Amino acid sequence: MTEQTRQNPSSLNTALRLLKAFTAEEPEFSIDDLAQKMGIGRSTTHRLLGTLASEGFIARDPHSKKYRLGASILASGNVIVSGLHIHRTALPVLEDLMQKSGESAHLGILSGKEVVYLHRGDSPYPVPLRSHLGKRNPAHCTSTGQVLLAYQTPAVIDSIIESGLTPFTEHTITDPEQFREKLHAIRKQGYSVSIEEFHAGVTSVAAPILRPKGKGPPLASVTLAGPVQRIHAHTLPKLIRYLLNASHEISRRLSER
Repeated sequence: MTEQTRQNPSSLNTALRLLKAFTAEEPEFSIDDLAQKMGIGRSTTHRLLGTLASEGFIARDPHSKKYRLGASILASGNVIVSGLHIHRTALPVLEDLMQKSGESAHLGILSGKEVVYLHRGDSPYPVPLRSHLGKRNPAHCTSTGQVLLAYQTPAVIDSIIESGLTPFTEHTITDPEQFREKLHAIRKQGYSVSIEEFHAGVTSVAAPILRPKGKGPPLASVTLAGPVQRIHAHTLPKLIRYLLNASHEISRRLSER
């Protein structure tokens, strides 16, 4: 938070009350609705939301223009995940996907240049992964991040490239043009495959959870991850089919609510 907010107990107290206003029953608010609920002025509400958003505690949907709890809440405490609408909707589909595929299933969202995992279900034969509930991973070299970035605007993709395509393994794509080409291919085929780009010995494949009517970037992504000995050229077609069916089913269920 800003220095001014830290030094003002009244502002801090109001900011904490504002965060508590978001519940499972009311996960999103417009500025006017939130100001009315809080009993404070619109300008004060706007200022506090801006401060909280700058720290990742609040996020603004670019299409509905409404505010919701942000990824920093998930990374800090993981206490609201079970109340998230998308998590509740996706969970039974993810459990079914995990059983069918035999691999670990993840639900992730994009947060700036990183992905945040809202759910991880381990397969009966788990493999050590750099992902867990609330974990942040780089977007550019994970299948979760790549499939979400593929649907973003050129400006967002440029900002990712300009921040640096940091290598994590010898397979990480660090060339800007090669990276753009991969994102283009992902959007065209509807899924991404990352083979040891972030974690040596691990392959992952991800598909987007699209918004109703396909308007705007994906809400989240579904990912399967496992060792290269199990996820390879011979097993990928079947796993991709399971994955796409799961992402389409979650998207369908969300559109009905």
